[in-house]
Amino acid sequence: MTARKTLPEASPAPKRASIAGFTLTEGVHAAGSALPWHTHPGATVCLVLDGAFTEESAGGKLLCTPSTVKVMPAGEPHCNRFEYGDTHGLLIEADAARADAIRPYSGLLEERVAFEGGPLAALGRRIYREFSRMDTAAPLAIEGLILELVAWGTRERQTQGAGSGPAWVVRAREILHDDPTGPMSLGALAQAVGVHPVTLARGFRRTYGCSVGEYLRHLRIVEAARQLHDTDLPLATIAASAGFADQSHFSNVFKQQTGLSPSAFRRWVRTR
Repeated sequence: MTARKTLPEASPAPKRASIAGFTLTEGVHAAGSALPWHTHPGATVCLVLDGAFTEESAGGKLLCTPSTVKVMPAGEPHCNRFEYGDTHGLLIEADAARADAIRPYSGLLEERVAFEGGPLAALGRRIYREFSRMDTAAPLAIEGLILELVAWGTRERQTQGAGSGPAWVVRAREILHDDPTGPMSLGALAQAVGVHPVTLARGFRRTYGCSVGEYLRHLRIVEAARQLHDTDLPLATIAASAGFADQSHFSNVFKQQTGLSPSAFRRWVRTR
């Protein structure tokens, strides 16, 4: 990911563009703010560029970071809480005609689903760069990238398979959420849910679209971001309490997932 050291200032009139049946809207939400329960008339794809937030819907709660690409069907009620500092994002909404044109090839826009990292997050960054540039070629590039993102998401869902996965996969995820900062190996987790480690590794990726390790690192980064925002603890202390082997590893992973180093993230959330 390309790191940005500062966020654009919030504006009463957010930047917006309408391109080939898609409306793109850039926004900055202040730390501690919230969006009450609401809906969008069209299906949306949310790209988090900086910061993090929590979304609640009928599907439960979802933590969204710059590694998250989130899809929400048209008319789906949800609310958002910006608990981890200011959040900068891009919302892509498909109008009814464009969604109808996509439907024969993909049902992705009719699903409530989120993806972590990988090609979809990279495509999201490319869409934002074209949106920021907005020269005469940008609309063509943006349309193509959005369709590519939908295609990648469709293939990811096909790989994951339908439904929430076997009970032991769901239980493994619950264990990770219960104690994301504690010591955990794939073997110990597999033993806890009663399957072979290879079975767990394959089933987890098929169901959630990432490895057990990637999912656990995401949870630990969210916890570290909370501590950076809420406490004055040294980075080494936060790294250890969030479950990282050392401060160097923590700093590298944090920057990969958020675009900022831990110290830059702390300065940013404290000065805005």
